[in-house]
Amino acid sequence: MERNDYGDLIEKWKVDLIRARARRFYFREDEMDDLEQMIVPQLVGADFDPEAAAGASERTFVITIIDRQLMKVKRDRRRDVRRVNYESPHIEDKGALTAKDLVSLGRRDRLELALDVQRALTDLTPTERAICLALKEGLSQADIARATGRSKAAICNEVQKLRAKFREWGFGNYLGRKIGG
Repeated sequence: MERNDYGDLIEKWKVDLIRARARRFYFREDEMDDLEQMIVPQLVGADFDPEAAAGASERTFVITIIDRQLMKVKRDRRRDVRRVNYESPHIEDKGALTAKDLVSLGRRDRLELALDVQRALTDLTPTERAICLALKEGLSQADIARATGRSKAAICNEVQKLRAKFREWGFGNYLGRKIGG
């Protein structure tokens, strides 16, 4: 995986420190480049003055700037999640294909459906599979959002994409009215 190259703009140890601190704040690896791009300008614009640092090292100075930016990102995300969860309509999706529906299918149809579903599941991303499994367990979209730390709107968006994929794969007949929209 290629990393951002800042050339002589900033020392490499500072960029490495951004990644190390972000991991401590439990940011995902796929977020690191964006965090770097957000924090590097802050570090470039900050001048370390040893006389005004009251004995603190440059590393401590840099860590303070990085941590403040990372905490700001976390706070902003929590605020966005609260806002979206408050403003978005309450949507409860339950599993669409009930046990009663499965019993009404013949043995051959059940086997073919199981194979088709298995093939479809291999084409899903890990996130999509996790959402499908959570919905299968009866969790609401709000529950999934809380469990994953993502916004309810993001989960609703993922469910909409899943619905479209299922229809494209020919599973439209198996989607319930609520899920099928």
